[in-house]
Order: sequence, then C-alpha cells, then structure tokens
Amino acid sequence: PFSTWLMVVLISGLGFVGYIAMRLLGARAGILLTSVFGGIASSTATTLAFSRRSREDSGLSADYALAVVTACSVMLPRILVVVGVLTPALATKLVVPFALMLVPALLYGTWRLLTRREAAGLVEAPTLTNPLSLVTAIKFALVYALIAFLVKAAMSLDLMQSGLLPLSFVSGLTDMDAIALSMAGAQAAGQLPLDLATKAVIVGGVGNTVLKAGFAISLGAPALRRDVSLVLGATAAIGLATLWLV
Repeated sequence: PFSTWLMVVLISGLGFVGYIAMRLLGARAGILLTSVFGGIASSTATTLAFSRRSREDSGLSADYALAVVTACSVMLPRILVVVGVLTPALATKLVVPFALMLVPALLYGTWRLLTRREAAGLVEAPTLTNPLSLVTAIKFALVYALIAFLVKAAMSLDLMQSGLLPLSFVSGLTDMDAIALSMAGAQAAGQLPLDLATKAVIVGGVGNTVLKAGFAISLGAPALRRDVSLVLGATAAIGLATLWLV
C-alpha cells in the first residue's frame, strides 16, 4: 500500500503541474504551449479532445494534428522524469531509445511550424480533470497495483522472459505511467535485470503510442488522421527497432 500511494502522489503531483498550467492559460492559448502542458497533465485526454475537435473545425485540422503529436511526444520525457526519481540507472538507459522515438515528432513539428507559421495560432485548451481528485487517484492506484501484482506473478511463475514484454504492451495500452513505475520499482529492488526493465518500458511506450494513434484515427478529421498516423506510426516502429540497441 505504501508503494502504491507513493506512486499515486508522484504521478498526481506531476499531472497537477500540467493541470494548473492549463487553468492559468485560460480558454485559449498558443498551440505549442497548450499541447505541451496538456501532454504533461494527460496526453491521452489531450489526444481525445483535439481529435474530436478536428472534426468540428476541419479548417484547423493541421493545427490539431500538431497539438496531438506534441502532447503524445511530451509523454516520453515525462516518463524519463518519473522513472529517474526512482531508478536513475533505468532513466539513463532509456535516454537514447526515447530520443530516437522523438525524432518523427520533432521533424513533423519543425516542418509544420515552418510551412504553416500563420496557422500556429490559438486553439481552445482541452478540458482536463483534476489529477489530485480522489477518484482519479484511486483509478491509478488500482491500475498500478494490478500491474505490480501481474509482474510479481510472472516472476513467481518464471515467466519473466516470455511474459513481461506482452504484459508491458497491454499495460501500456491502459496506463504508461503504471507500467513504467512498476518496472522502475522492480529494477530498483533488484528483481529485474536493467536491460529487461528497459525493454519493458519501451514496449509499454509503443503500446501507449499505438493506442493514441488509434484514438486519432477513429475520432479525427481526415487530415489529422493522416498526419498523426504517420508520425505516431513511425514513433512506434522506431521504438520497436530500439529494442535491438538495449
């Protein structure tokens, strides 16, 4: 219970930084600022909000696509910070894979800002729930505790090599923070080899990226679907390729 609630405090506190920033920005703000802080608070919620809005205002689809890509990209340095608090060695090991996974988003963002400078104006900030609310905290606690239990079960059944990566992918679909923190905790306790924990976090990130790409494709306007699927698809592919570097 202590470990679970420590993780809740860590994640809720970091998410609250983004939430407060979004509140202070007001109803409308610069697209990069909005998507960065939205990504810190909740990249999934930001992806859902901007994807839906691209259908309501298709003229801003390119701007919403940039917002989605930016919010999803913020997840990677966010995870590095969270993991680094618990296990600096694991965070260090993740720097190169995560940096490579950021390349498609950086290229896309640079191209978009250079070619559509006049369109990178104001967008309405997404509505986000307070990360410090009891309901939100309990939901994360349950997900984290479940994943921690499954990791322990895999260890006791000697399924760590064969079962951990599929578990990480599925867990990443649900909550990237939970699987990353579970791996960081297990590695810090000496229960997991560093290389295996690194691969598990990368695979969780790939799963989370695939999920958000699916949200954008199913909910977004055609222009947003095209751009986001290409960028996030490349991000996921690079993530899988980096497993060979670990």
